[in-house]
Amino acid sequence: MGYIETKIDEAFTKTFLLPREKAVTDFLVDVLNSKYQFRNDDRKVEVISLYYYAANPLVFIFALPNYEYYAPDKTIQIAELHLKDHLLEDYSSSDVENLCKKILNENSIDYAAYLDQENRLDFVNYWENQRGLEIDFLKNCWIKAKENTRSKVIGFLESSDNSAGILDLDNGFELPFEIEIDEYLKSRGFFIDKEI
Repeated sequence: MGYIETKIDEAFTKTFLLPREKAVTDFLVDVLNSKYQFRNDDRKVEVISLYYYAANPLVFIFALPNYEYYAPDKTIQIAELHLKDHLLEDYSSSDVENLCKKILNENSIDYAAYLDQENRLDFVNYWENQRGLEIDFLKNCWIKAKENTRSKVIGFLESSDNSAGILDLDNGFELPFEIEIDEYLKSRGFFIDKEI
């Protein structure tokens, strides 16, 4: 199955991720260049939380000061990216299913045993990489934005429901649930004053 997974990875990236790359990277450049006024004072924000919608990571993304360091009541703006505003249609699970069927058909793979009563494909039997590709995509857009801005801001990626844990966007390290961001950053030599 390695070959089929690779082909679906490539098709998914080309079809759904690459068309969104410029919009997401430009948004992150704006975040890092302080286009958004996060606070009602002039305190510099050194740690950002980037959130994605857990059910569909590339529907919308938002960024705000990390609340482990900054008081929520001083946040006056949250940076939001809605990809529909960039004329990029959302993709649904049926769009992904159809893409998988197309690749399976092109490679003469009989998937009839994995169709349900409504002729829907349970593509998990062939491909489980969607969430990982979406998260890697967001991480890579962050890294490109940091390269473009030369920003020293530290970023953490979190899902809207916290189900996926916390990812250090700068190096891809996933924090275990029992480790707090401050503890993690101190272990890496970053000592950032907490406001709260």
